Amino acid sequence: MAGKKRASAHVFTSEDAENESDAKRARYTAYYCKFSGEHALTTTADINALPRRRTDGALMLNLRAHPTRLLAETSATTIAVRARDGTYEKRRRVTLGDVPIGYRDASGGGERGTEVLYIHPNALSAFDYERDHGAGGADAREDAPPPPCIVAGAGGATQIDLEVRQRCAAHAIRKISASRVDVDVVGPAHACDGALVEFLGRTLGLRLAQMSLMRGHKQTSRTLLAKGTSPTEAYRRLRDVMDAERERAAKIAKGEVR
Repeated sequence: MAGKKRASAHVFTSEDAENESDAKRARYTAYYCKFSGEHALTTTADINALPRRRTDGALMLNLRAHPTRLLAETSATTIAVRARDGTYEKRRRVTLGDVPIGYRDASGGGERGTEVLYIHPNALSAFDYERDHGAGGADAREDAPPPPCIVAGAGGATQIDLEVRQRCAAHAIRKISASRVDVDVVGPAHACDGALVEFLGRTLGLRLAQMSLMRGHKQTSRTLLAKGTSPTEAYRRLRDVMDAERERAAKIAKGEVR
């Protein structure tokens, strides 16, 4: 029917699996968008070990060889992408909302377009806070590694990628995803840096002299460089503050706190 968006299939399984018990024994890993933190796909493949395409470095996930549940949408619209050698290739974008995570081949000529999912480099991560820690408290995994947004930086500093949510009621750690730590700030984004550093200093147990804040590619993006703490310790303190605020909010919702 013309003009109607075609529904995408969300479940792909291997037709060539030797038997059902092999599929049951396979280990599945959930991968999340590094930008939005949304669940993108679950697969038996280790995407970090997948072969890369020579033309653009995309990771090549063979859906026939690796049973995969894909939650991202495959566009019904075909686009033409020009390669370095001047030739054109037809593709269908694979997106989570408005965020592209990869593409499918739409050139025709065989089953390559349905068999292989091309994943953009650094688009996905196996990290997810809710999966590793549940709702916090007794279900939290203390041994969970820090996400990719909290890493060891230059000069022994810990680098933390932040996204500020401006004009909130109070400063708070809102969310931890693979790509960033969302922080609520009271004032507007363009004038929040001083209060933001003070809040993060209290959260991380650091002095102001141990921290420096850099602005990112957009008004609400920040990167904190913190000395005197490791990525693991910084992550623990951030999630402790976030979980405490979530617990308090839940009590308020139940009427236990006035």
